[in-house]
Amino acid sequence: MARDKLLTKHMLEEAGLPAPKTYAKIQNRKELLEFDWEKLPESFVLKPNLGSGGSGIVIIFNRKNNNWITLENKTLSQKDLMNHISNILDGNYSFGNVPDIAFFEERLRVSPDLKPWTYKGVPDIRVIVYQRIPVMAMMRLPTKASEGKANLHRGAVCVGIDLARGITTHAIVWNREIAYHPDTKLLLAGIKIPFWMEILRLSVRAQEAIGLGYMGADITIDARYGPIILEVNAHP
Repeated sequence: MARDKLLTKHMLEEAGLPAPKTYAKIQNRKELLEFDWEKLPESFVLKPNLGSGGSGIVIIFNRKNNNWITLENKTLSQKDLMNHISNILDGNYSFGNVPDIAFFEERLRVSPDLKPWTYKGVPDIRVIVYQRIPVMAMMRLPTKASEGKANLHRGAVCVGIDLARGITTHAIVWNREIAYHPDTKLLLAGIKIPFWMEILRLSVRAQEAIGLGYMGADITIDARYGPIILEVNAHP
């Protein structure tokens, strides 16, 4: 269930938990050829449903002259996006390379409280929960190397969080301990995470909704909505 992003989102919404809006999904090539691109907003995130580690995710920041502009300021045409979706349907980004579904999701906005410490993208907080008890947490900060994504194996910064206080401690990037963000040059220890108790409560409620005894809840703080659950992880 945790690998299936759309099913996870459905379970979270059934439990009354906040998750990003889904604009549309494409399940096969017939739907791809008939898809109405005009119903998409100017900004969105394209994801493979069964993807992992950030693979296959495209973040669209804006639309210009019938083309889309990515977070890295690259220009993509409708044909480019259709080719990418075709690869998603083929299972190029899914666990085990099984056929997949592509879906369009709301692009979240970084909280002003955390924006100074991040490069372009949206940071997230992973809380590891065991039997309804948060036992460990980290914040993942996008970098230039990670192309604005909060995935550690792509070069994002991992910052440990003191569970009791909601304040950051040590940081690493590429398994190397660092004191300052490689792009923003700001000190990474001592950051007070806003909404900390709410984030811990959401992580526990997410575990209850999904039913895993051991789980990672990935939560971001949106500039408009506050804490919102991005997804859950069965192998955090």
